[in-house]
Amino acid sequence: MKKFRVLHLIRPAAGGMKRHLLSLLGRLDQDFFEIIVCCPGGPLAEEIRRSGWRVFTLPLKGELSFAHDLITICRLAGILQNERITILHAHSAKAGLVGRLAAYLSRTPLIFLTAHNSILDNRPAWERFIFSAVERSLNRVTDRVIAVSEALRRELIRKEGLPADKVTTIYNGIDPGCVPSPGERRKALCRLGLPFGKGKLVGTVARLAPQKGVTYFLRAAAMLVKDYPVNFLIVGDGPLRRQLQKEAASLGLENRVLFTGERDDVPVILAALDVFVLPSLTEGFPFTILEALAAARPVVATRVGGVPEIITDNLTGLLVEPGDPAALALAIARLLGDREKALSLGRLGQERIREKFTDRQMVQRVEEEYRRALIAKGLLY
Repeated sequence: MKKFRVLHLIRPAAGGMKRHLLSLLGRLDQDFFEIIVCCPGGPLAEEIRRSGWRVFTLPLKGELSFAHDLITICRLAGILQNERITILHAHSAKAGLVGRLAAYLSRTPLIFLTAHNSILDNRPAWERFIFSAVERSLNRVTDRVIAVSEALRRELIRKEGLPADKVTTIYNGIDPGCVPSPGERRKALCRLGLPFGKGKLVGTVARLAPQKGVTYFLRAAAMLVKDYPVNFLIVGDGPLRRQLQKEAASLGLENRVLFTGERDDVPVILAALDVFVLPSLTEGFPFTILEALAAARPVVATRVGGVPEIITDNLTGLLVEPGDPAALALAIARLLGDREKALSLGRLGQERIREKFTDRQMVQRVEEEYRRALIAKGLLY
């Protein structure tokens, strides 16, 4: 049987986008597709190589740089031609910009883009203008755009003028069989240097950047410590780390908040939490909520992006409006004070993950889109 070569292009990535790519690599039908990855050199490239996949390193940066990006486009176009790639699958806005231009120049038969977040969020005005103009041109040569949530799909259609039949929603998914057992709690607390059984533990996992809303988590924490024996955990790193640590100190939280930095054992840490909180101002479709629910942790999250597509308020989690620390504190307090409610949310959330948000379902849907596109181009009968 003929194999179709698929090249995945990804910028420097951690967290959800990395998890998404690794799921695709691990579960795509290897009898039908031959997978190659292009990404910047570094830990991600090494991890993919160790897993047995072919990797080409490209100096793909997150920000725009005309001269640098032109060189990258030319190098990528050469790889696409030399490797006889059938499907270029780019992940995120910057990879989509560089990858689709290179695929067009090299006449790669099929071009896919997965949008993991809003293309225009958190960019200066001049970059938004350029991206919007270029996106409208590139959309004409893109065969399929995959959005990780229905909210993001609607946004792409409205803001980018994409035809509705060209954009499909495929939810992120995780392996529900890789969830730590409840017995992992003691081990996780020991790793973090926290005492076992002394007070509740409320935590968040996020890149420490403005759109993740961690400042509102800290303000909610300051309200809660007055009445509850609770400690707080912030897992992740980013440009705001020092600023957030100073804010925690100014709120009197020095001995109640632990900043762990980046961790490679997030699922185990989640097992140690009594409540997981996602205080984001914007989101695509966060893996951290999927992991927390899979571990049967009760979740408090903001009503942004694809989050309401995962969580049904008051059934599989609690939703609050973004940027409102008082509402965040009230929702967390409700779960700290009502053990039965917390257990119910965690149990029903876990069931929802197993029913709707598995990596097997996600990869199956991506494969279906590949096959449909191959048939439409006359490459598969």
